[in-house]
Amino acid sequence: RLAKDVSAVYEVDMNTPIHYDDKNDEISSLSRNVEQMRSSMIDSLEKEKEAINANTELITSMSHDIRTPLTVLLGYLDIMKNSTDDETMQDYIKASEVTAMRLKNLSDDMFGYFLVFGNRDASVNVMDYDARTLIEQLFTEHVLLLTEKGYNVHMEIDQSIKEDIRVLTDAPKTMRVVDNLFSNIHKYADPSREITVLAAVSHEKLVCTVKNYVLENSDAKESNKIGLKTCEKICESLNMGFEYQLAGSKGQKTFNVRIEFPMMHYDAEV
Repeated sequence: RLAKDVSAVYEVDMNTPIHYDDKNDEISSLSRNVEQMRSSMIDSLEKEKEAINANTELITSMSHDIRTPLTVLLGYLDIMKNSTDDETMQDYIKASEVTAMRLKNLSDDMFGYFLVFGNRDASVNVMDYDARTLIEQLFTEHVLLLTEKGYNVHMEIDQSIKEDIRVLTDAPKTMRVVDNLFSNIHKYADPSREITVLAAVSHEKLVCTVKNYVLENSDAKESNKIGLKTCEKICESLNMGFEYQLAGSKGQKTFNVRIEFPMMHYDAEV
């Protein structure tokens, strides 16, 4: 009976009770201990869930409370900017706007980061997609937007991505990863240097790499890398690989990202 109950807890439902009696033999004692362990684990999980819910409410409230006065502040700064022609004052107003926007972006990133790391019950809907079509849908729009803004972008989908290759992922969540990635590029990429977006098959995985040069005199810094950590966590939940690296010296720094998709079918030699 003990073996049957333990199997039910493991395979069916952890809320299934372990039956035991009050005898003093070893099997009865073992049954009581297993039931106590099961009950303690359920209590711990419930307390953890309550803590996560409380933290979610706190972060949501904080994010709203921070963004509301920042929005008002930006409105006042805009009024001030249009109310004076003094160059020195305009410089101060511009610096204040930049700082306020940083705080607003940090608030948004903090909220997004917590939603990914704090919500363990977030649903994941992994499906198979045509690899080439998915890459085009994920990256083409961002490449066009960057090109329209004057960036030199080279995008290449390698011939190794054949028609029969399909990848496993959650498309909306993967789109969020790509959106965060290109948001970073908009902030920090040097528009005078080429941005490369490459996709190819390697070691039975679909690999996408993005490389850009970092703007040398940019004073914008994402020291906590919240956006990148969010991307990393999303990919981890989808069984995808996500790596990033800042390399090089001042004036030659490159930002490199590598995203790996698990493939559903692959019949060519690598």
